Amino acid sequence: MGRIFKSTAFLVFILVGIYIVLDVFLVLDNTANYILLAALILLFVSKDIQSHRQNRDLGIAHQKLKDINEITEAMLSTMNLEELLRLIMQEIRRELDFDQVFLYRFEDVEDRKLLKCIVSPWAVSEKGIDYLNISIEETPGVLSLSTMERKPYIVEDAMRDQRIEPPLINLLKLKSFAVIPIVVKDKPLGTLIVSQSNLKRKITEEDFAPLLLFANQVGIAIENAKLHKETKELTRVDELTKVYNQREFQRRLPEDIELTRRYAHFVSLAMLDIDDFKHYNDTNGHLSGDMVLKQLSQILTGNLRRTDAAFRYGGEEFAVILPATSSEGAHIIVEKVRKEIENFPFEYREKQPGGKVTVSIGIATYPIDGKRAEDLVSCADKALYQAKATGKNRTCLYRELTEKTGLRTEN
Repeated sequence: MGRIFKSTAFLVFILVGIYIVLDVFLVLDNTANYILLAALILLFVSKDIQSHRQNRDLGIAHQKLKDINEITEAMLSTMNLEELLRLIMQEIRRELDFDQVFLYRFEDVEDRKLLKCIVSPWAVSEKGIDYLNISIEETPGVLSLSTMERKPYIVEDAMRDQRIEPPLINLLKLKSFAVIPIVVKDKPLGTLIVSQSNLKRKITEEDFAPLLLFANQVGIAIENAKLHKETKELTRVDELTKVYNQREFQRRLPEDIELTRRYAHFVSLAMLDIDDFKHYNDTNGHLSGDMVLKQLSQILTGNLRRTDAAFRYGGEEFAVILPATSSEGAHIIVEKVRKEIENFPFEYREKQPGGKVTVSIGIATYPIDGKRAEDLVSCADKALYQAKATGKNRTCLYRELTEKTGLRTEN
């Protein structure tokens, strides 16, 4: 207010000068003089107040842009997607003064258009918080409108607004909120929902500009983190078979052994080798051989548990790490794989010895057969060679091999 009075005093000084000039050159009675002077003063004072308000609004807008810039810099500091999602929720709460934050990612799942919730006030999950997911086709409403039309919406009373999807009321318990689309390169990626749980802050259209800018930065950051993850994943995965490569195997096995040691449990390692694969390649060509490797990998991964991991160890040899699994448990799992491969109608399988494409498998288990990664690999390989030597298309446990031959592993 002090600034207004100072500038107003200056204007009054100018107006007095104007009044004196007008009084000299114009013939006005006292009443007219007073009216003229008062009108000029009111005009200039109102202009000055308006200017002050504009400067104040510009200052607020500048501060909001500064906040958005700081949030963007914080988001670009990490490429870990879940860490990024937690940071997004934290910054929206702190800088933009919204304590209710939901972030939905747009996905096509089994020919259904789905908004998958990856951020909520209670949890953050890159894979999605399933019970908060919303099907756009089944429950069309303000979320789908915002996503498809790429425009923000304000909902003042969710209970009375006909555009509201039932899950927003039943699951999210929202009353008043804003829906902000996340769009990158004209592609809708998802939707941001912000609200104040105690309604102390009313959302207005003035909030749209910073929220839209923030949503755009969120979209870019999420896309960058996703691209980084995919690029990193490519360095861990075999290009042909899409299972993990040997480099990842060399990293993973010692970690799993150490984890197993801490919890005094088992971890089993199975080594698989395609029988007579050189004969298959020489007879049918390497393109057909590559197809066998792809199909066999799909059979392998399709018969493993979520906790198991398959690797292409080299050429036609594969490895499987089975955490928290004894030799007997591993034998049951890989025997199922072996039988599936034996019965699968691979092209040109009739040209193979026995008329089938088959695998031989060797199994070793920590800590019974070996306590170091290299020992476990060596034991599983020896069991594999035993399976080959005794007729192929079978599974051999290293423990059984030691019982028959008296072999021991140096631990």
